[in-house]
Amino acid sequence: MGPQHLRPVQLLCLLWAITFLPRLLCYEAVASLFRGVTFSNWRWLLLRSMVCKQREGCEETLVYIETGTHKGVLGFKGCSSASSYSPQVSYLVSPPGVSIASYSHVCRTYLCNNLTTLQPFVRLKATDSKSVVYSSHNCPSCVGEHSRECLPVFVVLESCPMNAFACYSATIKFQAGSLNTTFLLMGCTNAYRSFLAKFHHIGSIRVTEELNIVEKSWLIGAGHSSLGSFWSVLLGFLLIFKH
Repeated sequence: MGPQHLRPVQLLCLLWAITFLPRLLCYEAVASLFRGVTFSNWRWLLLRSMVCKQREGCEETLVYIETGTHKGVLGFKGCSSASSYSPQVSYLVSPPGVSIASYSHVCRTYLCNNLTTLQPFVRLKATDSKSVVYSSHNCPSCVGEHSRECLPVFVVLESCPMNAFACYSATIKFQAGSLNTTFLLMGCTNAYRSFLAKFHHIGSIRVTEELNIVEKSWLIGAGHSSLGSFWSVLLGFLLIFKH
């Protein structure tokens, strides 16, 4: 048999379907906050929506970061070509010390990417209820933009948990849609290494991580002298901004 050709009526029906079939409506939003973040007060405002392309679904991806007493939230809502999957929440970097947790969800019903709170992370932390024992080692701690939350004057030295004696410092960039945030993350960890090397994407968020050059004493934890700690912080920041 020879090649089968579409009849004019069939072709018109196909063109109509491509043009006029309903497309999914999804919430569109980004999140990037490093000050005053608590489980009870943070809200993701849903003020805008967008019409997706054919076969696209609605995505929401949220990342929650803790280092000492500092917290940060970054997120993306919008259209996605990824297959649908149920909400997934897990630690990318587990405590003690610096921790990074993510929540991600892709769905295909009207405005289904409607998460507005940090409740998934509340439940995640509830499963990790081990008491933390602190050591005599200290590390500089902060999460936020270099020119705002992580200016040297805002960085504090915090006691490290047991088994997390090394000091971590990295510049991290998150990109997705209109989300384009570069921030500094510093704190205690069990080894000075890349945390996010194997996570090139978190949902649709593209991730890049660059370890900062830090003073040698940071790698094994700062000593007891407050004066020495002060100069460690100052020298570390000079090295960070130099490179």
